[in-house]
Amino acid sequence: MFNRFASLVKAFFNSLLGKMEDPEMMLEQTYQELQANLIQVRQAVAQAIATEKQLEQQLQKNKDQAQTWQNRAQMAVQQGNDDLARQALQRKQQFAQAAADLETQLKAQKEATSTLRQRLTELEGEVQKAYTKKQVLIARDKAAQATSKANEILSKSTADGAMSVIDKMEQKVLERESKAAALAELGSDQLDKKFKSFEGQVDIEAELMALKGGAGGGQKLITKNETKEPVLVEANDTVDIEDVREAEEK
Repeated sequence: MFNRFASLVKAFFNSLLGKMEDPEMMLEQTYQELQANLIQVRQAVAQAIATEKQLEQQLQKNKDQAQTWQNRAQMAVQQGNDDLARQALQRKQQFAQAAADLETQLKAQKEATSTLRQRLTELEGEVQKAYTKKQVLIARDKAAQATSKANEILSKSTADGAMSVIDKMEQKVLERESKAAALAELGSDQLDKKFKSFEGQVDIEAELMALKGGAGGGQKLITKNETKEPVLVEANDTVDIEDVREAEEK
């Protein structure tokens, strides 16, 4: 029980190790990391642009306020109220100083935004290249795996001697065919075959003797039928059918 559990655990970790070393898995993971970085940079650029716009709005408001208090100081001077004019000019200076500070901050923010924009463009290009290369490498890896598998099958087929096995099976089939033919031959009536062959030869000899008797007039060949032994008689003798039968029976 414990050995089986240990074997299962070992197989599980070997499977994980194989996946970690899988090129396709590593490429996908790396590409996902690049995508995550790209998303973060895009968010940073968006935030930088938003901050830049906020600074521009604040700068414009402070400039407007500075101009408003400048106008009020002029109005106070026109009314002869120097004290009120001084207060208006102080307030105008505060907004003008804030505007100057915002201009400095806005300039730095624009530089940061520009840098982030450039970095985003570069990163987008890198991610696109990474995606293309990832697809190519995955395709090459799959092709290599298929080729390796095919070569492995071919090497095993050669090593195992597939053709040798086929040749052996062909020889075995031939042996079985020969055995079947032998059994078929043994199963037939050999004695009957021998008699039929013998009878065929007797028929030929009988016909030959008949031809000779008809041509020379010396002897005549008389047979009861094609399967009986022939009886030879002189051409001028009278043939008694009973004598022929007795001769045939002998």
